[in-house]
Amino acid sequence: MSELNKKAIAKKALAGAVLLATSPAWGKGTGGGASEGGKSQLGVNHLSLDVAPGYACAVCADKQDVEAGKTSSNMTPNNLSIAVDPFESSYIELVFTVRDVLAKSDDHVLFLVYSPQTSPSPQMPTPNSINKLGLDMSAMEILAIYNIPAQQMIAAGPTRLGTANPAPRSAVSFSVNLDTSVLPTFMEGNEKAHLQAAFMTAENFNAGKYDTLILSEMDTLSFVKMECPENTASVAVADGGTMTVTDYDGNVGKTVSTSATAETSVSVTK
Repeated sequence: MSELNKKAIAKKALAGAVLLATSPAWGKGTGGGASEGGKSQLGVNHLSLDVAPGYACAVCADKQDVEAGKTSSNMTPNNLSIAVDPFESSYIELVFTVRDVLAKSDDHVLFLVYSPQTSPSPQMPTPNSINKLGLDMSAMEILAIYNIPAQQMIAAGPTRLGTANPAPRSAVSFSVNLDTSVLPTFMEGNEKAHLQAAFMTAENFNAGKYDTLILSEMDTLSFVKMECPENTASVAVADGGTMTVTDYDGNVGKTVSTSATAETSVSVTK
């Protein structure tokens, strides 16, 4: 697929999704429904979304959410608090990681959608996905969108040790620079950000067949000022890039000078 015009594609995707949701054919879909009620296969019928600190913020998780997420495919809990100080830092960054993105012989599109509101029932059919759309589409925005080009898969052949799958799995990580002018409004109004990752072929994307999407679980972020709430574990990254890992009792377990990644957050959330 050629270079993506992100603004045009975002508008097209949202418009197409809304049209599909309000169509008389809602629920019929073109996805075939093979995954509804089927076996969970990461990268095939659902995605996993993880959130980690980038700079000048901390990702916080309470014990209840950590325990609830231990059986899920994603590494970080689905409910997180993001501790920030928008008046102190002009640049605040979160890192999102989507897994598993399987190698495909055709072009695909990966995007992250956000809404401040949820819906009690899916507003768009996605029969190919075990995870369903939990966002309210009337307020939904595309936060990030990426072209995932086709990959040539080369079979290595059998060996004494075994045979490798020619289709590798990958994780796609990207950073989001938070708008510091809006964060105080989020905190004062206790507003939440609900997010899901979505994946589909470029052909279906261009044809407006959004019911062929596969989705991640829905993650919910709330924003708190300065510090994580009491009795939460956290991973924090300061402006200078120093990462600090803290347990539920407030004990600092690790301090390193490095850039945060999704993997670093796993040490306190699982």
